[in-house]
Amino acid sequence: MNRITISLLAATLALVSCGSSSTAPKISSSSVSGLSSSVAGGSSIAVAQSSSVKASSSSLAVASSSSKAVSSSSVVVVSSSSVILATSSSSIALSSSSTLPISYGTLTDSRDGQTYKTVVIGTQTWMAQNLNYTPTSGNSWCYSNTASNCTTYGRLYDYAIALTACPTGWHLPDTTAWNTLEAYVGGTGTAGNKLKAVSTLWTTWPGITNTDDYGFSALPGGYYYGSSSLDVGDGGYWWTATANGSSNAYSQSMYYSHANVGHGNYYQTYGFSARCLKD
Repeated sequence: MNRITISLLAATLALVSCGSSSTAPKISSSSVSGLSSSVAGGSSIAVAQSSSVKASSSSLAVASSSSKAVSSSSVVVVSSSSVILATSSSSIALSSSSTLPISYGTLTDSRDGQTYKTVVIGTQTWMAQNLNYTPTSGNSWCYSNTASNCTTYGRLYDYAIALTACPTGWHLPDTTAWNTLEAYVGGTGTAGNKLKAVSTLWTTWPGITNTDDYGFSALPGGYYYGSSSLDVGDGGYWWTATANGSSNAYSQSMYYSHANVGHGNYYQTYGFSARCLKD
């Protein structure tokens, strides 16, 4: 047995020992990112954590800490806190869809019995669908006055109605709440891609890929102004609770050809969608 073979056997025994020990050394996130070029000659690395983890654009694939799908012959446990590194002779394909843990719930509006999906994003709980409540008075519309559009995209409201349209225990979020959401998902510049639904309802555009990483599932419901319905399929527009004087208010928007979330300032008579935030 030559010196190289002995060294390899010693390294293998050290890894096995590390995997069986409850006090295995931990690795930092910076160490993980550097491992793709040093483990198995740059082979793909799957990282699983019991806490929240994000997949990078490199060869990182994220799996649940309870996953048993990784071959036991290619697993090295490096931490007792459910961090697993796995190398494999076969490549690991990354999906463009979200691999982040998403916590969904439901909300039933007692006023009309409609049920909505909800989602926890950071410290906030959002409706994961646009509001579709029909108020007994005030201005609200279905896009193109077609009821099926309300079913698909939710109802469009002028600012005054949107302010009070959310069910009890929920409210129309202000610009600060929206800014908190955008910051949590990585910043305004790319938040649109990460919050838009992966859906054929969106018009496609070269270089723009909607990933819906956090389950917000924004749809392009368009808007209403005067007697016209505009932009369905191309853009989604949402009122915030923040007014700008007596005739304008701030809004958020996502557009098919842009990665960002837009911040607008419109007449309060426009008809935009409403996303409610839990109190």
